[in-house]
Amino acid sequence: MRVAKGRNHVKKEVIQRKSLRIVASETPFEHEQKDKIFSAYFAITDYYKKYPNPGACHLISSVFYVLLNEQGIDNDLCIGEVKTGDKYFDHSWIEIGGKVFDIAIQHTLDESRNAPVYGGYNLSTGHPHNRVYGSPSPSGFDRDAKKVLNTPFVKYMDAYPHFKEGAWKIVKVIGKELRLKLDLKELKQTYRDTERKLKLK
Repeated sequence: MRVAKGRNHVKKEVIQRKSLRIVASETPFEHEQKDKIFSAYFAITDYYKKYPNPGACHLISSVFYVLLNEQGIDNDLCIGEVKTGDKYFDHSWIEIGGKVFDIAIQHTLDESRNAPVYGGYNLSTGHPHNRVYGSPSPSGFDRDAKKVLNTPFVKYMDAYPHFKEGAWKIVKVIGKELRLKLDLKELKQTYRDTERKLKLK
């Protein structure tokens, strides 16, 4: 595909050479606790760069949800289908004030690499993302997504196989980076009634 040259092309190339952190800091997303949101987002991003886990959108979003809530930041743990072009895929993500935050999209189960979304903005271009979050496909959820949706949150977190403490271990490790003091028993009690928000536009 040929790329048109000119001022817009140059600007795009400059943006793509910036780090994700810089692009995120330059987005117009505003929130009274935007510094804490920024720190949590990139603490999780750094963790999964160190310990890659392709296709872990439900897990990553769950961890992000807890870490935001533990800092008093209201957010929605969303599950639904996402449309990109003419393709759909099952997915989980976070919304804050209706704005999408999608860390896991960077490394999907099919090994594809995509730009993360921060406050509704594609961090590769610095422009609003062009995916449709919560767009139902003709076929609907696959078996795994249905299972995640119907599994109680604490049970889902407990079942993560790589640590004795389940996914709570990841919450605690990243939480420590954010200077959060977290107690496993208290976390389970706090999130016992948590439900994922099914997004259907």
